[in-house]
Amino acid sequence: MKKLIIFTDLDGTLLDYSTYSFEAAIPALQLLKEKNIPLIICSSKTGKEIEHYRKKLGNTHPFISENGGGIFIPKGYFDFRVESSEFMKKMIILS
Repeated sequence: MKKLIIFTDLDGTLLDYSTYSFEAAIPALQLLKEKNIPLIICSSKTGKEIEHYRKKLGNTHPFISENGGGIFIPKGYFDFRVESSEFMKKMIILS
């Protein structure tokens, strides 16, 4: 069975470019939650800035900051162990 994953930017995509509101996206965000489709935020913003919006959105999925400079995965998010590698040293596991 295929699993859908949605990747989104924040500025001008999920968030209104001038007001930073995500109100227009609420129906789509609700549908994603109902369908259990992960929403992965990928932005030029810092991890701290993205955390702010994740809390407002109730988003608990991994996210990518600084245009790929940081990859954050909530602790216990995956039901399998991810082996350490050079790539993994650049990732941050959220507690």
